[in-house]
Amino acid sequence: MRILYLTHKPIFPVVDGGCKAMLQFLKCLLHLNPEIDHLCLSTHKHPFSLESYPEELKKKLNIENVSIDTTVKPGQVLRHLISRKSYNLSRFDSKEAHTYLANKLISKKYDFIVLESLYCTPYISTIRESSNASIILRSHNVEFKLWEQLSQNTRGLLKKSYLKRLAKDLKQAETQAYSAVDQLFSISESDKKAIEKLGVKTSITTIPVAMDLQPRNVNDSNSRICFIGSMNWRPNLEAVNILVNELFPRIKENLPSTELHLAGSYMNGQYPTDLEINLINHDFAEEMQAFLRENGVMLLPIRSGSGVRVKILEALSLGIPIVTTPIGALGITDQSALIIGETDEELIQKTLELLHSPEERKAQGSAAWNYIHSNYGIEQISTKIAQLLNGEQA
Repeated sequence: MRILYLTHKPIFPVVDGGCKAMLQFLKCLLHLNPEIDHLCLSTHKHPFSLESYPEELKKKLNIENVSIDTTVKPGQVLRHLISRKSYNLSRFDSKEAHTYLANKLISKKYDFIVLESLYCTPYISTIRESSNASIILRSHNVEFKLWEQLSQNTRGLLKKSYLKRLAKDLKQAETQAYSAVDQLFSISESDKKAIEKLGVKTSITTIPVAMDLQPRNVNDSNSRICFIGSMNWRPNLEAVNILVNELFPRIKENLPSTELHLAGSYMNGQYPTDLEINLINHDFAEEMQAFLRENGVMLLPIRSGSGVRVKILEALSLGIPIVTTPIGALGITDQSALIIGETDEELIQKTLELLHSPEERKAQGSAAWNYIHSNYGIEQISTKIAQLLNGEQA
C-alpha cells in the first residue's frame, strides 16, 4: 500500500496541537506498515527544517517540502471579497505547489492520498487530474464555525462584518471540499454531525487523535492552575485573556497562594511573569508533560472553536484534572473525564473545589487517565483506519 500524506504545515517541530494531531495520525499510519511519502507545505509562520524531524522517522518515510507564501495581501483580500471566494483557502493555493504535486503524482502511483485539514483541499483538482488514488480528507475542525464564533465575539462593527463574510465564504468552500473527496475522517463525533448537517454525502468516519499511553505520574499535592496552548490561535488568545484578567484574580481572592502557570508557543512577551500576583510565564515548554504534571489543575475558559483540543487530550492522557467550558469539552465523549463550567462563576467554583482537595484532584485525574486508555490507544485507532482503507466497515 502506497500513501501520500499531504500536510498544510511541517509536523516538526511540534509547536502546537495541530502538529501533535498530525504526528499522532502519522504514527497510526506507520503502524500499518505501508510505504508513505510525506509532502508538507511550509510558510513564514511554519518554516520547514528537515533536521527537526527525528532520525528514526526519516528512515521510515520520504519527507519533501514545498514553500508557499501565505502572507496577507490587501489587494487579494479585496478581490476575494468581490468574487465571494474563500480568502482563507486561497492563501494556501500555490502554483508552485500544484506543479510540484502534479509531477510527483505522474512519477509515482499511490493508493491513497491523505489531505491533512481543509487547507490542503485546493489541490484536489490537481490530484484528480494526475492520479487515480482515493482521496481522504482529515478534518481538524469545522473551520467556518470557528470564524462564525469569532465574529460573534467581536465588538467592532467593521471587523465583525468582515469576519462574518469570511465565515460565509469559507462555509461554501468547505462544503464543496467535503463533497469532492472519497472519504472524510472527522476528529470528533460533534464535527461529524456538523458536516452531515451541511448535506455532505461523502462517507464520514470519526477517527480520534491517538494518544501515547503511559502510566499516571502526577503531583497531586500541587494546587496550582495552569494553561498550555499556542498563542497564534485566536481561541487560545481569547481564553488566556479571560483567565488572566477575570478568573485568576477572583480565584486568588479565595485562595491567595494560588499560582497561575502559562506555557505555549508564541507565549513569549504576552502576559510576562509577575511574581507579585503569582503569574509565571514559562513561554514554550520544551518538556510539556513535565509542565503539566507539576502544575496542578488545567483551567481552560475556551469560548470558541470546534473539533477537539489536542492539548486537552494530552493532559487527560497524563491524568491531569481539567476544568473547561462546554466548547472546550467538544469531542470528549465521556464528559465525566473532565469538569465543565457553563459560566465564569461555575469555572471558578469548580476550580476552587479541586484546589482545596488533593483527593478530588487525584480522583478526577484518574478518571481522565482511564478515559484515554479506554478509547485513544494507537493500536485500536490504527485498526479502525486499516479497516477503512481495506474497504471494511469500521
